[in-house]
This record gives sequence, C-alpha cells and structure tokens, in this order.
Amino acid sequence: MKTAVEARASQILAFAVVVLLGACSTPAEQAAPTVSAGETAATLTDTDAMRATSGEFGVREDMPGAALYQTHCANCHNGTVPKAPHQIWLEMMTPKTLLTAMNDGIMRPQAASLSPKQRQQIAEYLTLAQADSGPGPAVPWCDDRSIAANTPPAPIGWGHDTRRHTPLSAGGIPRAQAADLALKWSFVYPDALRARSQPAVGWNTVYSGSQDGTVYAFDLDTGCVKWTFEAAAEVRTGIVLTTEGPPLALFGDILAKVYAVNALSGELVWSRKADDHPSATLTGTPAYHGGTLYVPVSSLEVTPAADPAYPCCTFRGNVLALNSADGAQRWRHYTIPQTPTEVGRTRVGTPVLAPSGAPVWSSPTIDVARNRLYIGTGENYSS
Repeated sequence: MKTAVEARASQILAFAVVVLLGACSTPAEQAAPTVSAGETAATLTDTDAMRATSGEFGVREDMPGAALYQTHCANCHNGTVPKAPHQIWLEMMTPKTLLTAMNDGIMRPQAASLSPKQRQQIAEYLTLAQADSGPGPAVPWCDDRSIAANTPPAPIGWGHDTRRHTPLSAGGIPRAQAADLALKWSFVYPDALRARSQPAVGWNTVYSGSQDGTVYAFDLDTGCVKWTFEAAAEVRTGIVLTTEGPPLALFGDILAKVYAVNALSGELVWSRKADDHPSATLTGTPAYHGGTLYVPVSSLEVTPAADPAYPCCTFRGNVLALNSADGAQRWRHYTIPQTPTEVGRTRVGTPVLAPSGAPVWSSPTIDVARNRLYIGTGENYSS
C-alpha cells in the first residue's frame, strides 16, 4: 500500500515532467499540466492521485474521511490560511499526532462537532494508516530518571560546529579502537519509518527527535529512557544542547515550531512559530552562539504549487535569531527582501507571484572571529 506521502510524491513527479517539458514558456504561457495524447485522462488532478492510492482502505477518495476532511478541514488547510499547515504536512504526520490535535490540542474547538469515529476517519484519510486510540508501544524507562548537571556537553556537532568533528577528548575513542567497536544498545523508534534527527550527547544522556514528534533522552550507557517530550510534529532537526544558563535542548519540527526544553527534566521552557506561512518548515538544525539561536526557515510550497489552481508562490526563505532564554525575536533576515507580487497569470488564470523561494534548508555556520553567519539557499519557487 502506498503511503500518503508516496502518493503525493508520484503526483509531484508527474507534474515535474510536464513542467520540464514546458520550461521554455513564460509564466503567462504556462498551461495546466496534461498527460500524453495516448493517455485517456486529459488533466492530472488531485483526484487522480487520490484514486490511484489503494490498499486496506480502498480508493482514497471513497474513504469516509475524504468528505469529512473537505467539509471540516480543507478550507483552512489549502495553503492560503496563515499558521494553518498545508494538507501536505498533515499527510506526513502520524494518526496519533492528528488525533491528539483534534482531541486535546489546538484543533479541539474546530473538531468539537465531530464524533470520535469521524476524527479517526479524518486521521486515516490523511495518513493512510490505521488509527489506534490505544496506548502506544512501551519504551524501556529508566529506574532512575534523574539527570545530573555534571559532565556537560562538548560544544561540537550541529548547532555548534557544522564540521561534525568529534575530538578524542570528547569522543573518547582512539583511532586504533575503531575496528573493535561493538553494539552496546539500540532503540526502535515507535510509530516511525525514518530517523532524521542528529543526536546530541551531554550529561551522560543522548538526545534525539523522532518521526512522530517525540524527543527522547536516553541513558548513555544502557539506552533506557529518562524523559520524553511531545512536539507538535516530526522532529527532523538535530538537538542543540546549551550550558550557558539553565541546560537547554533546542530543536524544531516540520510545522516550523521552535522549542526550548529543560535538558535535565524534559519540561517545556518556551516554544514559538518560526514563520506563519502555511508551508513553512524547519529541516536545518538551528545554530547557537552566545545566548542566541539562529533558526533556518525552509518550506515545502513547491508541493502545493504543483496544483494548477495554486497561486505560486509567496514563501521567502529566512533566518530567525531568537533569545535562547525566552524565545524572543532579536532579528529576522529574509533571503528575498521584497514581498512577492503578481507578475503574470497562467493559461488557466492562476496568478504567478514573484520573487519567491530561496528556502534555507541547512544549518547556518557561525564565524565568531569575523562576527559573521553564513547560510545557503535553495531554489526559486515561482519558476
């Protein structure tokens, strides 16, 4: 069975082929993507992608959650409402995350008129995964979950030094011993198919994020769990540990939320949205120096832009500087200074907005000696 993300990826690939074939046309000349003359369908649509997805749920557009989503959710999650994540992000979450948002979280008022069964159907429609309201998989909790403030982390790895170099003084593994290393412990992330969060080590603890939004603090020696923290969505960034002031674990999720958690207890210190754009996301690990967290902001607006009716595009990549103690904004730098404006229309009448894009995917690099922060940017979206 295809996942929702795989179905969307197939749709994007089909659109990408058409875009490449018509790359020489101007924005005003670009037409709605069409399939080849030998195909029976004339136009690629979201419905085609949905109908092509089958499995234990059957045809996706015939699922009970399809109509419920269109009635209760689609109007806000179509990429035009600030702070409302686009549907593509909802499809990348787990049923547990969506149900938590509807039952006890930020979407509780909007879902108040829905029965528990209807909420489950919406979650299954979006994720194409079985929603289980029961308790999640058990994790190996430590008998002693305390974390002592001694053995602080070394200022290395993502967030501090993007070379990812670990000196012998911090890693403790001489080159001659590398061939004799053996597995000490392992951990299987519950409800996850991937692990993209760079772990960090400090205070005899390993910190790592996961696909379902859980951040774990593992005992360095045994791998048992000392605490967990539930972010709103998948955590792809590395975990940045700080020792200036209260010990903090700093990270971001795919909904562009930044978090500061007490590294010893797992309690939330502060959180804030890095960008209100509905397609904004955080993939690069924030960089930390001298009490300031530098957050690279990217987006996935290239995905809704595959829809011929979507006005592309409005996102501008940026770097956000936050006070690490309380999350207050110190400054923001946009990679594209001006706000996008309409520069033309496609053949189907959809506005073309420019300039846009230049997302910041990767972790910034800080040159303390020169008082400089360096970033790399991604593609132009409007083209």
